[in-house]
Amino acid sequence: MPRTQLPYRQVHLDFHTSMHCQDLGIDFSEAEFAETLTKAHVQSINIFACCHHGWCYYPNACHDLTHPNLKTDLLGRMIDACHGAGIRAVAYITVGWNNLAATRHPEWCVRTANGDYMDYPGEKHPDSPRPWGWKRMCLNTDYLQQVLDVTRDVLEHYKPDGFFFDITGETLCHCHKCLADMRAMGLDPANPEHHTMFSLKVYKRYLKAIQDLIHGYDPNLTIYHNGSSIRTRHDIYPYDTHIEIESLPTGGWGYDHFPQNARYFKMLKDWQVIGMTGKFHTEWGEFGGFKNPDALRYECAQVASLGCLVNVGDQLHPNGRLDPETYRIIGTAFSDLEKRQEWLEDAEILADVAILGTMEMFSSSLGTQALTGASKILMEAHIPHTVIDETMDFSPYRLIVLPDQGRLDNGVRDKLNRFLAFGGSLLLSYESGIAKDSWDFALDMGATCKGPSPNDVEYIEAGDTVAANLVRSPFLAYESGIVSEVIDAEELASTWKPMFNRTYAHFTSHRNTPPQCRVPSPAAIRKGSIVYLSHPLFRLYDSKGMKLHRDLVVNCINLLYTNKLATAELPSCGRLNLTRQPARNRILVHLLYATPIKRGSVEVIEDIVPLHDVSVTLAAPSKPKTVMAVPEQTPLPYTYEEGRIRFTLPKLTMAQIIAVEL
Repeated sequence: MPRTQLPYRQVHLDFHTSMHCQDLGIDFSEAEFAETLTKAHVQSINIFACCHHGWCYYPNACHDLTHPNLKTDLLGRMIDACHGAGIRAVAYITVGWNNLAATRHPEWCVRTANGDYMDYPGEKHPDSPRPWGWKRMCLNTDYLQQVLDVTRDVLEHYKPDGFFFDITGETLCHCHKCLADMRAMGLDPANPEHHTMFSLKVYKRYLKAIQDLIHGYDPNLTIYHNGSSIRTRHDIYPYDTHIEIESLPTGGWGYDHFPQNARYFKMLKDWQVIGMTGKFHTEWGEFGGFKNPDALRYECAQVASLGCLVNVGDQLHPNGRLDPETYRIIGTAFSDLEKRQEWLEDAEILADVAILGTMEMFSSSLGTQALTGASKILMEAHIPHTVIDETMDFSPYRLIVLPDQGRLDNGVRDKLNRFLAFGGSLLLSYESGIAKDSWDFALDMGATCKGPSPNDVEYIEAGDTVAANLVRSPFLAYESGIVSEVIDAEELASTWKPMFNRTYAHFTSHRNTPPQCRVPSPAAIRKGSIVYLSHPLFRLYDSKGMKLHRDLVVNCINLLYTNKLATAELPSCGRLNLTRQPARNRILVHLLYATPIKRGSVEVIEDIVPLHDVSVTLAAPSKPKTVMAVPEQTPLPYTYEEGRIRFTLPKLTMAQIIAVEL
């Protein structure tokens, strides 16, 4: 891990530049480069040693990899310019994609089971109108040595502050070398488990070789392999010095992707976390695309509100000059961060609610969808939370939400029972809480599980206890749930069945069959500190976004989670996040409000509408010394009664931090 705090304001400077581009770096100026970055408040930048095209941007590169049209030592001059200005310089090296290596050595390419290139099946003539495609490279070939040689080149000649390796991870490869090596090890290439085992061995050999090389040279250099931000992969985290979450909201990730991932990786106490967004209107590789400055300001504020560092992606023109408008936009967002840095340093996420995923959930599409839906609901309900896996500590939390797919083995069951015994509460749904190897509840729900319902869809009728903001008619669940029989639980909501299951030969109207009648199996039950929902409402909320589903979940949460850690009167698109700085005995309340709108295929933020008189409450062990809007240093009047601080923010324009000094 890094010996010092990584910088808060970083840029990732893409430079994938083919042989068709002429006069590379011809207009580069150290003074202009450094001045542009300095004016934009940039503290660290990732600059290119070797790109996806396979070219290196310094002279005399090993394996004859220097770009044929390079006019200057671009890598060396950039590093010198950065170091002269006190800016950190990290060297980028491609790994998974390399067009030049694939062309020179087709035997180094990953192959699918039918012999095609992975990521680029059915290769056509070079003049084909078919869109470009990078070919995936196999690290079980001599290509690994080329990656190591380039890394050694850069280490010995340029002394960067760290390395960023791109497009990494395990790959199931069917090249001749992989098949032969598997057979030599007694593994069957046709066995998926054997193939997965072998691919992990190959990948870890690469990770260790890189780590040994770089840290053998200088143990203080940072290393990140892009592809490591996979939740639950504790086995590969030690090969990185920090975590970076690539998450361009406008590039397909969306505005809800980063927060739920940050809430997981910030729980890895030994790693700093960087959130990577982009300056582009859409995604990587977009020359001339500019994000609305307010959108970038919001994205940077969101990253910082979760205790993470910020990295903004850009790309360099082949002539070697940074675009001034890009750095005007980045500079505006980074100026905001710089003013707030005192209240961001060493910040930890503060939450007493967690979303729990089992290992199986994190590796399945239905499981990840359930986790996403749960995080969306909690964010929209303004409940600060983390995302954890079964190996992590449950004790900091008062409420754990285990959404939809969390079937329990004995170890997780016992851990949850201990959590309940020490006063914790659980919200479970659908298959969560059911034993891993049978259709029995693994926890005492006050009911017996009968297995999946035979209905194609079902309806939910809310009882009085959880009816707030809901219609009183049965509302559609879109899917069927789990059948159970109540023994000694309180029924909170009822299940209605459809008149009949819809088929092509047996249907009515355009979509689902109407509700017929209530059935004995409940839709929601409560026993003590456990609430169980029979339907997969979390992944349904992720896919359908029905407010009724969210409101039912929130009403159930309110039964279990009283005297909340914090509350804020915000619209559903508002965000309430809490961080703390233990060394300063300070809690930071982060309030954000902007409304992403889908325009074309892109989520954009454009209209920043201020909110007025936002009421906030916060549980605190003692009366605070001050409650202050920062960095403006504006004191806010507050009251402190029965362990709660209450204050009102007069105006919220996009993002505001309130520092509570205890």
